[in-house]
Amino acid sequence: MSTFEPSPASLRYSLLPARLDDLPAILRLEAEGFGPDERWSERSWSGELLGEGRTVLIARGAQPAGVITLSTVGEVADLHRVVVAPAYRRQGLALRLVRAGLLAVRHLGARVVMLEVEYTNLGAIALYQQLGFEQVRVRRDYYGTGRDALILRLYDLDTWPGRFGEAVRDTEADLRAERADVQLEPDLPVEAP
Repeated sequence: MSTFEPSPASLRYSLLPARLDDLPAILRLEAEGFGPDERWSERSWSGELLGEGRTVLIARGAQPAGVITLSTVGEVADLHRVVVAPAYRRQGLALRLVRAGLLAVRHLGARVVMLEVEYTNLGAIALYQQLGFEQVRVRRDYYGTGRDALILRLYDLDTWPGRFGEAVRDTEADLRAERADVQLEPDLPVEAP
């Protein structure tokens, strides 16, 4: 299996646009995924769900297992947050969420995607690097004293070669497979590159 293939377990989840009534489930994911001083508040998540230019996707199965949120302003998107419940990690779900989020913001006109990630979060860093993100700089003490952030950037989302093109094709194949089983909500883009 290539690094861009989701596991069969991750395909049990439909990736759909989150709605305001998903807020309680998102807050549960947040509580499971982060310590008390790292969690986003209900107000922060409400702002993501209701904010202009926001893309929030939730992984739904028997219960919500993950969520991603990005904002798009013009040709620049910012990946704000990816949360996968601990019980569903290491199954390719974060990969599917990020790929679907990148495809969605690309559809909205983004050409560049930025993000911050704590320098000790090696799993997330590896995932972003596999998708073509490159380190731009370090932001000292971003997450608190001694907790630096790496600023990563995915350049030229529109024509990203190689791995990104493969990731987009895989995401579109995932979406087509889901469409066969579940009717997707109309505002999730499924266009070919």
